Amino acid sequence: MTNFSKTELKTKLSPKISGTISDGDLNTILNDAVIETLADIDMRSMKRKSALSPNLFDDIFDYTSPTDLKSNKIIDIKPQIHRGRMDEWRLTTEEEFDRLKEDHRVDEWGDPIKISRSQWLGDSLVAISDADFVRKIKLSRPIDDDSVTISDLDAVGTWVLFGDGENLTADSSNYVKGSGSINWDISSAGGTTAGIQNSSISSFSIADYLSEGSFFVWVYITSATNLTNFILRVGSSSSAYYYITITTANEGAAFRSGWNLLRFDLINKETNSSPVSTACTHVALYMTKAAGKVSETDYRFDWLVLKKGNHYDLIYYSKYGWQDDTGTYLEESTDDTDLLNVDTDELRIVLQKAVELGEIHLRSGRDGDALTRYTNYKTDYEFKNPSEALLLTTTYYHI
Repeated sequence: MTNFSKTELKTKLSPKISGTISDGDLNTILNDAVIETLADIDMRSMKRKSALSPNLFDDIFDYTSPTDLKSNKIIDIKPQIHRGRMDEWRLTTEEEFDRLKEDHRVDEWGDPIKISRSQWLGDSLVAISDADFVRKIKLSRPIDDDSVTISDLDAVGTWVLFGDGENLTADSSNYVKGSGSINWDISSAGGTTAGIQNSSISSFSIADYLSEGSFFVWVYITSATNLTNFILRVGSSSSAYYYITITTANEGAAFRSGWNLLRFDLINKETNSSPVSTACTHVALYMTKAAGKVSETDYRFDWLVLKKGNHYDLIYYSKYGWQDDTGTYLEESTDDTDLLNVDTDELRIVLQKAVELGEIHLRSGRDGDALTRYTNYKTDYEFKNPSEALLLTTTYYHI
């Protein structure tokens, strides 16, 4: 693939347009031409590959979307090793995904799913979620990942309060998994932490997870106002532990009222004293808050689990056509040294769209001819380079 600087593009574009355009307007025209062309065509030069974030997990459905993902143009979710012949995905709507996601080991007809490495008999679903200006990729594929359930958090048992937490009870009416959740309130004390802890939990090892494992837990937030972060402590005692701090939910979104899935990556851990990773018996799970966050009720935690996950790559079409001199991809160019990441046969399409926009700018009346030529270029290109993006499908009815 060839890269073309914006200076080169201006040189190539000028003789194709019937009049003179100022440099500032030419910058705008080139940026608009790239944006419109990439929105119109799935160009092979816009294919990107990035590691799925986080790893693919069983029973975890929300994943971080690349900022440059074009619309819903996912090409593939590819295991980094051991791909099976039947390993393929189906793109569907968020609503259908939510109904058919595999949170049980049966397929949509009720038949057991057989798992062998990354192969299984049943649907592999992917969807795009857009809400409140946060984009998420939703994935459903039962896989054999290494997993340890630390606590179902269905009953109080040996859990006690932490910081400004008060009124610890079991809640059998509002929960995510199992048969309940642990409910607690924030007192009027005016401290800066609140949550739960357990110093006599059944011993477990995290030694095999220290380099790439992640803890997951569901939290119900009554109000996200004045909530700074969540902290997880795991160790061999209340004075010897690892701790991880997070400021967003699992998929990178801000904390919000209602149920949030939290992910604590052990690669980001810090250490207090000398915890024994093979004999963990202490867990604390709490929020850091403003002192004025007081007298609030009905916070909950549910299903604390440790997972390692499988490594997958996300293959997709990007909407960022430019790249600056540091290698950073850009949606719009800001400097004449920026590079347009297209191959030679793709360059003529972008330039022809710029000619069309330039003639519109000049009000020359020649934009119709330019559009016809652009359409011909586009048709020829798509015939030779059909899109590889997954097609959006929905199920009309089930037999």
